[in-house]
Amino acid sequence: MANFILDFINYCKETEIPGLFSLWCGISTLSCALSRRVWLDMGHYQVYPNLYIILVAGSGRCRKSTAIDQAANLLEEMEPKPNLISQKITNEALIEAIKITETNDHDHFLRETAEGFVIADELSVFLNAKSYEAGLASTLIQFFDCKKVFKYHTKGRGIEKLTNICLGMLSASTVDWIRSAIPFDAIGGGLTSRMIFVYVEDPPPPVAITRMSKEKLLIRERMHKDLRRVQSIEGPFVLSPEAEALYISHYNKFANESPFFHDMALSGYASRRFFHALKIAIIMSVSDSSSKPGIISPQHFETAVSVLHQTEQKLPQVMAMIVANEKGAMKDIVYRYIHTRRKVRRSDLMLTFSHRIDARELDLVCDTLIQSGLIEKVLDGSTMFYELVRGQG
Repeated sequence: MANFILDFINYCKETEIPGLFSLWCGISTLSCALSRRVWLDMGHYQVYPNLYIILVAGSGRCRKSTAIDQAANLLEEMEPKPNLISQKITNEALIEAIKITETNDHDHFLRETAEGFVIADELSVFLNAKSYEAGLASTLIQFFDCKKVFKYHTKGRGIEKLTNICLGMLSASTVDWIRSAIPFDAIGGGLTSRMIFVYVEDPPPPVAITRMSKEKLLIRERMHKDLRRVQSIEGPFVLSPEAEALYISHYNKFANESPFFHDMALSGYASRRFFHALKIAIIMSVSDSSSKPGIISPQHFETAVSVLHQTEQKLPQVMAMIVANEKGAMKDIVYRYIHTRRKVRRSDLMLTFSHRIDARELDLVCDTLIQSGLIEKVLDGSTMFYELVRGQG
C-alpha cells in the first residue's frame, strides 16, 4: 500500500525541514497534481482540492525554501507538467498565465481550462502592497473559488473570459513580510481567510550534511509513480455514509464551540474551515492508494481534521503577530528573541534592540511579556536575566 504524503514526509526526514512543513508540502503536491479534475459535490456548490498554503517562520529559519523545493522538483518532473507559476507577476499577467492554450494532455485537448499553481518561496515577491492594491488579491480570491466563468477587461480586445478556473499556491513568508504586504483591514477576511498559514517557531535539530540514501531514492521513484497514478484520477468524490455523519457532527461542533468565530483575525478562516477540511479529505483519499476510488472514508476525514487541528494550534499566535501594531510587533520580536535563546541578559537585550526602542520602552515590553506569563525576570548575582517560562518552549 502506497501513501504519497507519508512517503513525502519520510523523504524529507534527516534534513532540517520541520515535519509540519513536509506534511503540508506533500499535501500541496497532490493538490497541484489533482487541480480541478476531481471534486466533491455538495449540492449547491462543488469543492475542489486546490489550496493556498503559506509556510511561515523566521527569516532564514526552518528551511522554508528547501521544503518548497522538494515539492517543486517533483512537480517539474511530471509529464504532462502542471502549469507552474513562480515569477513576480501582475494581475494581468496572472490571468494570462493560467490561460492554457496548448497542452500535451491529448485526452483533454479540447477541454477549456484555466489552471495554474503558484510556487513562491517568498510570498512578498508574488504578493506585495503594490500588487494587492492593483487588484491581484481580488483575482486570487476568485481563482481560489474555482469560478466556472471569470470575465475580465482587456485594453485591445474588450471583455474576455476564462472558464473552469482552478488555482493553487505553495508559498513561504515571515510574519513581517505578511504584515507589510497585506493591508490591516484585509486581515481575517477575503484572501487571508482562504489561506492556511502553517507556522513553525522552532527549527529542528541541525543537520550539517544531508544524504540521498538508496531508501530515499526508492521513495522518490515511488512518489513519481504515485503522481502518475494521481494524474489519471478524474471525476466526483463522495463522503461515505459514515464519513458524512462524522463531517456533520464535526461541522456543528466547530460552528457552536470554536473561539475562532469571536476573533476578528480568525473569523473569516473559521467560516471557511469546513472547505479546507473537505479539500484535504479529498487529498487524503487520493494519497491512500488502497482506498476505493472516489470515496472519502471516515479515516480520511479524521486525518484531514487532525492535520488542520495541529496547524491551528499556532494560528491565533501567528495571526496576532500579523495584525499587531508597532508596539505589539516589537513585543513579538523581543519574545521570539528570548524564546530562541531561552535565557538572555537584560544588557544584551538592550544592546540588540537599542536601535529600535529605548530602555524604558524595553522594560514596558518585557513587563507585558512577564504579565502574560511568557517570560520571567531572574536575578543571578548582580546580573539581571529574562528567562523563558517553563513550558513555553
